[in-house]
Amino acid sequence: MTTALRSPAPSVSADTETRIYLIEDDPSVLRFVQQAMLSRPGWRLVGVSDSRQHARQHALGTNADVFLVDLGLPDGRGEDLLRWMSEERPDAELLVFTVFGDETRLVAALQAGATGYVLKGCSGDELIRAIEQIRGGGAPISPLLARMLLRQFRLVQESPVSEFASREVVLSDRETEVLKLVAQGYVNKEIAQRLAISPATVGSHIKNLYRKLAVHSRVQVVRAAQERGLL
Repeated sequence: MTTALRSPAPSVSADTETRIYLIEDDPSVLRFVQQAMLSRPGWRLVGVSDSRQHARQHALGTNADVFLVDLGLPDGRGEDLLRWMSEERPDAELLVFTVFGDETRLVAALQAGATGYVLKGCSGDELIRAIEQIRGGGAPISPLLARMLLRQFRLVQESPVSEFASREVVLSDRETEVLKLVAQGYVNKEIAQRLAISPATVGSHIKNLYRKLAVHSRVQVVRAAQERGLL
């Protein structure tokens, strides 16, 4: 079955209010984020945590839209924090901002609930664009890591039977409804209107689809669902 996709969801406009919470122990990264945000006067940094423990105590008490999460925290792995936050705040976006550029950490972070992965060393403009993309329903990945995933995807495609392909995926009725509308090219707000649910709930269902199908974009989720006969 071949399904036509409409244009991907646009990024949010520069004047859209965005509340950001940073989980990072390096003061220089905090200064970098603050400097980058100067180009978006409507954006606010609503809090900072320098450890996993501090984040667990304070991060969820804010009304942040996007959490920037480092994976190398002094008191534990950021992946554990991502998993906890994705369960407690399914409406929020979790954008990894880290030095770890290996495929293992990338896949683990995506499976833990991250909806984007950006490497430190990017420019301030690149970080801002990633936040805009994730707020617009996208899943930004640093180009180097995206190439890694593409190579891995090709290897899986070439393999006669992969462990992933043999694993059963079970979707809820609502996830199936959302999946069908994603396949038709509708963006989150349109899906929310059609199903009479909130955009945040739509975003939560899409994150679950990414996790269950082990993908990181709307195009890939449709392709993986087609291959499994879910569409």
